[in-house]
Amino acid sequence: MNHPPGGRIDENDSAEPPRDGLLRVIRRTQATIDEETAALSSGGRIDHGEFRHRKDLCLLELSRRAPAFVRPLRDAEVIAALRDLKDAIIRNQKTLRCHVNAARQVSAIIMKAIAEEESDRTYSAAASRRGAVY
Repeated sequence: MNHPPGGRIDENDSAEPPRDGLLRVIRRTQATIDEETAALSSGGRIDHGEFRHRKDLCLLELSRRAPAFVRPLRDAEVIAALRDLKDAIIRNQKTLRCHVNAARQVSAIIMKAIAEEESDRTYSAAASRRGAVY
């Protein structure tokens, strides 16, 4: 299988102790999410499809590890890693929400400009002030 760096599924995972594998996957997921958040925050170009693919792979790995941890976790390191992942997800959601809202605003401005350009201005305030006769 070919997978991007940071989103790779290792064939050697089965030889790894379940706890260590879970921690590794949690940290990889957080690193992927933090990388996307940083890319979004930088204002540069971002490959949304690539990040979606990498996050999908992380989710797949996490779901594969989940059955080994059906009981409530008492491992402080795993709990801390999960809390850090949760915080990273919250930051990522806020950043994504900001970008979506900005895209909506830009889209609305463009749509308004197009509508005004295509309008024959029959009902415009400027035409009525000039005393246009219909």
